[in-house]
Amino acid sequence: MRLVDYIQEIEESGELWFDKADALSRLGCSKDSLKQSIYALVKKKRLAPIRGNFVVIVPYTYKSWGIIPANHFVDALMKSLDLPYYVSTLSAAQYHGAAHQKPQQFQVVTNQYVRDIKYERIHIRFLQNNRVTGIPTERKQVHTGYIQVSTPEATALDVCKFYSASGYWDNVATVLIELLEEVDTRRLCDLVQTNTYHTTVIQRLGYVLSHPNVNEIAVSEAIYKSIDPKHFRWVPLTPSQKYIEELGPWVRDPKWKILINDDVDPDV
Repeated sequence: MRLVDYIQEIEESGELWFDKADALSRLGCSKDSLKQSIYALVKKKRLAPIRGNFVVIVPYTYKSWGIIPANHFVDALMKSLDLPYYVSTLSAAQYHGAAHQKPQQFQVVTNQYVRDIKYERIHIRFLQNNRVTGIPTERKQVHTGYIQVSTPEATALDVCKFYSASGYWDNVATVLIELLEEVDTRRLCDLVQTNTYHTTVIQRLGYVLSHPNVNEIAVSEAIYKSIDPKHFRWVPLTPSQKYIEELGPWVRDPKWKILINDDVDPDV
């Protein structure tokens, strides 16, 4: 069997990827021969070697891209890497209707460091969370099957946990305002009580929701009443922001114990 025939057979089964080890077994060729055949089809934008043994098949409808959308193959990729995952932050927010600004990256959370994948038009950014298996997710249908996406409630917390990847606080606030249309406040409060997220993340979410420019007081109050504020400690809104003595002390939010060292100005 030739590689092109093998690829066609896989496509007809509804998948758009294969493992090099499986290809070697099916084709009965040498590693060098397979490598050359793959290289020839990569040049024709028919294949895209993504990571390790995982190779994506590019249908003719996506030939101009040289790759298919990341959500078409991310589930299979993470199974190939043997890692738990879920689609998160801005990418998850899109699935829940918060699509004010389309993210330039496809953002995925897993439990260890994984290098980003940049190939042609796609950029998969991997974020790390050791508690990934405890995050509530939903199955969302895509062209090639299903992917795991964080629930609206988990996404609200994740955009605060990964505020940098989420475009910093102006964008976080914008996303939250749109996302809250899908958030169930009771489920959100239940989630913050599970200790799945650090208290500092909950503090930042509560502060941003209570900010006058966001004005989601009811949700902020519900979160506050569902946890014990005795566990709060003073934390800066943006930890990476350095204190400059000449500018004077940071303003403080005494309720959420946030040192206000950054702006929250949503684009809505």
